[in-house]
Amino acid sequence: MPLRFLAVLAASAAFVLGCALPASAGELQQTDRALLTRLKQHTLWAVPSSRLAAERATNRRVRAVAVRIADDEARLDVALRAVADRLAVTLPGEPTDRERGWAGEIAAGSGDTFDRAYVNRLRAEYGTLFGLASDVRAGTRDDDVRAFAQTAVDTSLGHLTLLESTGLAETTSLLVSATEDDTLGGGAVAAGAVLVALAAVATFGLLRLLGTPGRPSPRTRR
Repeated sequence: MPLRFLAVLAASAAFVLGCALPASAGELQQTDRALLTRLKQHTLWAVPSSRLAAERATNRRVRAVAVRIADDEARLDVALRAVADRLAVTLPGEPTDRERGWAGEIAAGSGDTFDRAYVNRLRAEYGTLFGLASDVRAGTRDDDVRAFAQTAVDTSLGHLTLLESTGLAETTSLLVSATEDDTLGGGAVAAGAVLVALAAVATFGLLRLLGTPGRPSPRTRR
């Protein structure tokens, strides 16, 4: 009886310690790996597309936003590779065929068509990434993955706001799933609605911070 009691006690202690310790590379959840893989594939097509938009876009604001996005994504990729190396996760070296198609769709346009294709394709993509990163942020057991997921959440929302600031974002582009054959289900619509609300709040805050052109601030009114 004492031996059985000690065995149960030891097993219980091991379980508690296992839950308290950070997950090792072998204990990563599937969604953790999916986020790292998905973001790497994203940078492999979004960065070149953004560099192209910085050169070819006819809209000055689109060019400025594309430069910012390309630079942010390059920095995010450095953090991504650091996390992947620590966890021994092998990252893809090429984008998917679908992502190549998106890049080709953008590159094939010209003038206003090019600008709108870039803005709305990336906007749809960031809607998907925001949802994935948010899920991982809430559910991962690894502290490094959680911190990186938070960075991905912030980056995705920030880029959504930047793309919307061009004035070219279409009402439905955020509701298009970037991974499910561009079709909408009820869950996608609900997630899109949440993102629209979050992006609207972020945009409103940015405008409040910068001030509205042509209108005096409340402090200057008499």
